[in-house]
Amino acid sequence: TALVLLDIHLPGLSGVDALSRIRELPNPPPVIMITAGSSIEGAVESMRAGAYDYLPKPLRPERLEATIRNALDHHDLRYKVRVLERTLEQTYSFDNVIGDSPAMQRVFQLVRQVADAAAPVLMTGESGVGKEVIARALHVNSARKNRPFIATNCAAIPAGLMESELFGHERGAFTGASQRRVGRFEEARDGTVLLDEIGEMDPRLHAKLLRVLQEREFQRVGGNEVIPLRARVLTATNRNLEDEIARGTFREDLYYRLNVVVI
Repeated sequence: TALVLLDIHLPGLSGVDALSRIRELPNPPPVIMITAGSSIEGAVESMRAGAYDYLPKPLRPERLEATIRNALDHHDLRYKVRVLERTLEQTYSFDNVIGDSPAMQRVFQLVRQVADAAAPVLMTGESGVGKEVIARALHVNSARKNRPFIATNCAAIPAGLMESELFGHERGAFTGASQRRVGRFEEARDGTVLLDEIGEMDPRLHAKLLRVLQEREFQRVGGNEVIPLRARVLTATNRNLEDEIARGTFREDLYYRLNVVVI
């Protein structure tokens, strides 16, 4: 069934009860409730029970047609999202990450062990070895798999924009900031953030990133609201960060905060 039009008043069974039974189906269709003009409370109850929308009697054909079209489009989009989620989960399952060597098997074993942990993970290796693939495998095989995965390439963002990119900014925080912008950490919510090429990050941001990781909170540029950091933070680099520390281009305390788990 593609869609259900359901009257809130039914003989022997309320429309809300029928809606609850429909919502228990494996792939429930969208439900549009039809209510009498005086049934606003019932309409609100229907929306809470999972109805897509409600229409008061008498029905207006043009509104009915538009509501049906929107409901079907919404249902189709949700289906496509579910298919995409299943595809991503299959793509980044361990069975589909190629690597039969003992070294790669040790990597897979470590990913399995730490996938559900909250600890930061630092992935190192030359460009092209698959660090982001492993990062996505960590995310997809964790309890966060249905939450956002937000990847940011630190080498691709100008130094002057990186702070706003990560933490967001308030309107008027700087020239050109015409509206509030949500940063990557806030966008990720309780999902996963990957800071790729962390060795390329402007050293002036090291202290702020270290504080965010320590305090598990941050503020948008130009703002006073304290926002909790709920996302897990993964980092990747093709540089030897210990060499960068020796050269004075990477903070040692930030390094030890990031490499709780090293892959």
